Amino acid sequence: MSNDIHPQVRQTLEQLLNGGEGDLEIVSHDPNKKGEGFSGAIVFVTLRDKRTRNELNVIVKQAYRGPSVRELLQRDVFINETYFYTKVWSRLDKFQERIPEKCRFQKVPKCLASDSNESIMFLVMENLKLQHFHNHVKKVLLDREHYELIFKEYGKFHGISFAYKALHPEKYVEMAEGLVNMYSILAKKHFYQNSIKYAYEICAESLQPGVDDAVIEKLRHYLQNYKGIFLEIAEAETKYAVITHGDCWSSNMMFKYNDSKKVTDVRFFDFQFARSASPCCDLSYCLYSGASKEVLKDLDYLLQIYHDSLSETLKQFGCDSDKLFPMQALKEDWKRFCKLALTMSLMVWRVKFVYEEEWKDNTDEAINVQEQIIQSGYDETAFNKTVRDLLYHLHENDFL
Repeated sequence: MSNDIHPQVRQTLEQLLNGGEGDLEIVSHDPNKKGEGFSGAIVFVTLRDKRTRNELNVIVKQAYRGPSVRELLQRDVFINETYFYTKVWSRLDKFQERIPEKCRFQKVPKCLASDSNESIMFLVMENLKLQHFHNHVKKVLLDREHYELIFKEYGKFHGISFAYKALHPEKYVEMAEGLVNMYSILAKKHFYQNSIKYAYEICAESLQPGVDDAVIEKLRHYLQNYKGIFLEIAEAETKYAVITHGDCWSSNMMFKYNDSKKVTDVRFFDFQFARSASPCCDLSYCLYSGASKEVLKDLDYLLQIYHDSLSETLKQFGCDSDKLFPMQALKEDWKRFCKLALTMSLMVWRVKFVYEEEWKDNTDEAINVQEQIIQSGYDETAFNKTVRDLLYHLHENDFL
């Protein structure tokens, strides 16, 4: 991957510090690690004014410029994320100013600048690492405390959207229409269909005939109809649709911890798949792509945490969760939309368990991400145990 800062990005960075005046220095460092940045080059940048010694540290996310990469990863992904930060979140964040600050959702990093044109697409974000936030290790499962925090914050995030939709229905529709359903687009792409097929094939290998026959029988339907099932649920509608994160696995979150290593805060980013959909698309994808067997047993408990948070947020806006998204509707939507989460989670777990040395560098040249994942070595034992636990959870709760 090239660490070069595009001239247009450089000009934008100069404007961020003292309006571009003065003797400025721009230093880029810490590019993408292997196995990260499938949709863009991530570069940490330090801006310094040599005269005043003012300094600004940011993250620059640039779309890869290789045409094959742009075609494979979809130009719409970058445009969608830019639209979320500049049009959707800016409006929802302004909307929540009417409620007490302590009740607001403040877990989205600041977007300082952006552009999406034919020559360059980029985002400039605040650097969360300087605020002591950390990435979660991919292959390490999230514990109950992480999910308590995540589900509480998603309750606030979705609650703001529910309130905005209830109080300004026409404006919500106009705002939501600007987001692209990336799942629908990807479901029709041959390379993504192959990824789904591969995920279910290796998932089936984690099951043992004679022992797991009941689960194998239910999984057969997915193996035979994976394209239709994924597209159907990706395009399914619900009257409880709100603005969702979309791609909510642990690599798209950062966490803060206290001296006792207890998680205390979270930030959500990479809203490339943001869209109007059931909140359960976020919740089930997040849970199924990161939870252990023990945490999966806490589903009802976590849903109650989420709904309590949602209800309290809606109350601040004078809205009633029993009318906008009652617990019964939440559970019904979960059973329906967790099928999308199953597919996404299988692919995520395959990525999480890739051996570190197997990752290749992403570059501006053509790279087939699907083939890299399929051909890479991974911890099959850990993968098989994790997906088997997930499948049994789905089977025992009649979600398959």
